[in-house]
Amino acid sequence: MTADSPLSRLIGQAWIDLQPFEGRFGQTWRVALLCALVTGTAMTFRIPEAAISCYLVIFLMKPDALMNCLMGIGLIGLATFVLFVMIPIINASIDSPVLRLAIMFGASYVFLFLSSTTPLGEQAAIVGLIVAFIMTLVTDVPIGEIADKGLMAAWKMACMPMALMVLFNLLFGIPPQTHARNLVVSRLTAAADALEDRGSDQVLQELLAEGNDPSLQSMLLVRLLHLVPKAQSTWLNGAIDTSYRLLLAAQAPAEAISRGERAELAASIRAAADRIRRKDLPEVSETASSGDAAGEIRSALAGLSRPDGGGTPSPASTPLLAADAFTNPTHQRYALKTSLAAMICYLIYTGIQWDGIHTALITCYVAALGTTGETVRKLTLRIVGCLVGAALGCAALLFVMPVITSVGALMVLVFCAVMIGAWVSTGPERISYCGVQIALAFLLTTLNGFGPSFEFSQAGDRIMGILLGIVVIYVIFTQFWPASIVGEIRETLGDAVARLQRLSGKPADERLAETEESAAVLRIVQDMKEKLSMASFEPRRERASAETLARYDAIRQEVETLWREIRFSRDVPRSTTLRLAEIDRDLGATA
Repeated sequence: MTADSPLSRLIGQAWIDLQPFEGRFGQTWRVALLCALVTGTAMTFRIPEAAISCYLVIFLMKPDALMNCLMGIGLIGLATFVLFVMIPIINASIDSPVLRLAIMFGASYVFLFLSSTTPLGEQAAIVGLIVAFIMTLVTDVPIGEIADKGLMAAWKMACMPMALMVLFNLLFGIPPQTHARNLVVSRLTAAADALEDRGSDQVLQELLAEGNDPSLQSMLLVRLLHLVPKAQSTWLNGAIDTSYRLLLAAQAPAEAISRGERAELAASIRAAADRIRRKDLPEVSETASSGDAAGEIRSALAGLSRPDGGGTPSPASTPLLAADAFTNPTHQRYALKTSLAAMICYLIYTGIQWDGIHTALITCYVAALGTTGETVRKLTLRIVGCLVGAALGCAALLFVMPVITSVGALMVLVFCAVMIGAWVSTGPERISYCGVQIALAFLLTTLNGFGPSFEFSQAGDRIMGILLGIVVIYVIFTQFWPASIVGEIRETLGDAVARLQRLSGKPADERLAETEESAAVLRIVQDMKEKLSMASFEPRRERASAETLARYDAIRQEVETLWREIRFSRDVPRSTTLRLAEIDRDLGATA
């Protein structure tokens, strides 16, 4: 294996992604503790499928306490609505397996389609999973008890962890205003490091690619709910945009700002960051803008010292339905392929009467993504995580379970094991799903029943179910309408070029102060690294040639270079404009 082989690069990147960063340990112990509480509650009140309840927490819980509360309340509302809708549907289909299968497929298709085309996203997919799970219980519960036992069991399985997540975040969560302040400080620190030519390039790129919209949306909720005094929320809202302007300005070429000026600006930025960390406003006097990068930095620092934080930005509006929801077949095909895979898994384990491998159906809902490369990479992470989690679970069954005599001791075991999975899942998206799977495989192995489990057979069945789901998803997504990630790469790069063309047509001062187009371009540049790495996971017959991938990577790097030229040049060179047009024609010709 050569030093620059894809496998060695993946391993090296994974090692980097496992390193600690600010806030990672805090999020890890919160997820682990909440899973332990969910386990204890499920055991005490005899709520089935405690492992799936914990999975919902691991999969959905984010650092922002407010978003966690809203997501938990929203999912409880959706699950409750589904409960009442399902009662007449189950009564109508109780005697007809064919009708029941059709209902499972139809509901699955609808909710997966909504997950792909609406802001509901993961919540819609989980509701689809809940509906399918409810329908599978029909054959296991006596007819007179379906509404009571089957439906209520599924409802409790989904709503109990969400209710605990809401309560937990109200008590121990980190509010969005704290995250906003920490983000402003992180951006200022990264800007000072960039001016002094030190710090981590990866951290800087991730901060730039994040943009402002997620934080502005959180602050909009903070203002609507009056979580902090109006003066504080107004300043934080403006500081989010102003700090991003400052971070962008710090990316100016070395020749644009003299060495002495860089040191002076870095010191001023660090002083401002220290005051903001202490919840004080920076003390910077207003200066006339010089129309260059250094002037933009001084202007941003002065803006941070104002009561409005330097501006009054608002998040971009999110459409309720994607513009191409009914014209782009990708959404329908994703919903159809995932639903088909789930139904095949259901027919397999019911046909051979092996209900212990029902985790195959769950795997289909949590492992499928839009393109073949994304899906196969997620399946690879799922296999690795499954093997690691199963090994931890088997070790627990052999050496720990024999000495566990209470639910409290089981909760301690769950906390310790989920800490490992949660540490991985709180990392970058490149590895996060592997952590989710480590925790889920461990929980499926050890949480069988309503107390400490000693059965290897059930643990083995559940792992076999995961592997069956992986095989079915792989076959479906590689054989039916395989969607190569190269098409998405080409379209996204075309979007970046179009944004640069619009940016190049603006006056110099507007280009220097503008943030939305720049944030979108830098997000695309960062995302393309991940997209290009996913291409290696595609089957060989679908994978683009190495030359094609290298060409797209060269375009990605050139887009970032052209962005710097456009943003920091007083007059955009004609050669830059011509090159953008040439790249645009090239991408269009290969479509």
